[in-house]
Amino acid sequence: MSHILLRFHIRDLEQFTGVKAHTIRVWERRYGLLAPDRTDTNIRTYDLDELKVILNVAFLNQRGHKISRIAAMTADEREKLVRTAAMEDPGVDGVLNTLVVAMLGFEEPIFDRICDRYEQEHGFRALVEQIFMMLLGRIGLLWQSSAICPAQEHFVSNLIRQRLIGATANQPTPTNTDSLHVLFLPDQEVHELGLLYVNYLLRSHGKRTLYLGQSVPVSDLAQVAKIHGGQLTYIAQFVVHPSAADAPRYLLELRRQLPEERMHFLLAFAGSGDLAKKDVPSGMELVTDVSGMISAIDR
Repeated sequence: MSHILLRFHIRDLEQFTGVKAHTIRVWERRYGLLAPDRTDTNIRTYDLDELKVILNVAFLNQRGHKISRIAAMTADEREKLVRTAAMEDPGVDGVLNTLVVAMLGFEEPIFDRICDRYEQEHGFRALVEQIFMMLLGRIGLLWQSSAICPAQEHFVSNLIRQRLIGATANQPTPTNTDSLHVLFLPDQEVHELGLLYVNYLLRSHGKRTLYLGQSVPVSDLAQVAKIHGGQLTYIAQFVVHPSAADAPRYLLELRRQLPEERMHFLLAFAGSGDLAKKDVPSGMELVTDVSGMISAIDR
């Protein structure tokens, strides 16, 4: 059994793994693959080890292995077969499931091998946009279900962060020095993976960037403008701060301290579509998420 005491219900397993609740019950009753605990009201609850079982069984079943054969294996035999199959042709779902399993066990070598192979075959952009973005979404579902501990989320986030920083550092020195893209997160905002990827994309397009990172006051942005006299594009993502209620006030303050026409803004936050036109100062392009920022950069 897992040493992590957090539990989740069969609907959580279904949402996360894509395996129907009916199928999970069949695997439990007919093949004894799962042994959930039950609450006083007879509701099944599962731990992270059982999530790992479902991910592995589903992965092998999707690749043609009969469920009866899978059920006859020991847990170690299943994991070994999963690792072998994952290194052959896992597909996107297989890669995602294997990375989740690596997260649950803090298995950095497995995480790195799977990511290295996918990047070699499909490129770095595909690794980020097809794998990492979806992986973070799945982790979000586990987080909402209280099914993982903070250390597991931090483990994966920091592995992704390292890859983004490394890939950016490997880009050639930008040749366009007339304009500068300044990437920052607002004061109290710390969720930077999306912004790190945007920085990589800009550098890969030969753009000059200045990455300021987390929790940057508007006054610091104004200092950059005083030093750099050319075109400036400020790029930011709001995840938690400012809140939807505070966003209009923040945008106005941003434009007040950075008023010149040479200064433009590309800003991403989920509530951008709810803002009234009067709340968006001139020179600002608002998108709802990192995908919108990617589209704007690729134009």
